[in-house]
Amino acid sequence: MPGSVYVFNLFNEPITNLSVSGFPAGSIDGYATGMSAPMYTPASLVVPRTKSPADSAAFALGDNNLTIPWDSFRGMTTVTIPNPASAPVSLDDPLILLLAVNNAMLLSTRGYLLATFGVSLSMGAEPALEVEQS
Repeated sequence: MPGSVYVFNLFNEPITNLSVSGFPAGSIDGYATGMSAPMYTPASLVVPRTKSPADSAAFALGDNNLTIPWDSFRGMTTVTIPNPASAPVSLDDPLILLLAVNNAMLLSTRGYLLATFGVSLSMGAEPALEVEQS
């Protein structure tokens, strides 16, 4: 059974409806303010891994498009899950994905930084759909 990707939000605002390859994966609180957990402790969400693209939110080998909707802006990035033949990680290993405002960092649970990915930002909500009038 493939491992999972543990996605951590390193920003103080919540991520509402993280999208992985166009499918909703869930929401992630902003980092802790010290009330219940130590200050700046990031909240997380567990997303499954698959060998090939699925019909639900899951990280497949290769490129995975992410949409990261924080309250103030929306982040977009492509996270590449490495092929086990070319990286020190197997399909069964859990991975850690740290989401910061300007970068996403993919790590193994054995301490390897596998890759970093730039996050592009856009302001406001998604554009409204145009409706044809008859």
